[in-house]
Amino acid sequence: MRFSARADTHAMAIELSTDQARYIARMRTGWPDAQIRAHQRAWGVIVEVRRADRTISLVGFDGAGRILRDEPLGLVA
Repeated sequence: MRFSARADTHAMAIELSTDQARYIARMRTGWPDAQIRAHQRAWGVIVEVRRADRTISLVGFDGAGRILRDEPLGLVA
């Protein structure tokens, strides 16, 4: 099993809440062979799960501790 994580940690402005950190742990468990990437934005962080050069999940975490879940894209994407 190979796990890869990459994060842009240059001056991260927010600290994850316990619920947000648990959400990432569940993502790692659900897709153990995927890459997890974090992208900082002005409002918080986007966490992206990628496998085979495709994004398979997105979630946003804001500075207030909220989890902003991705909407399903369906077969069009």
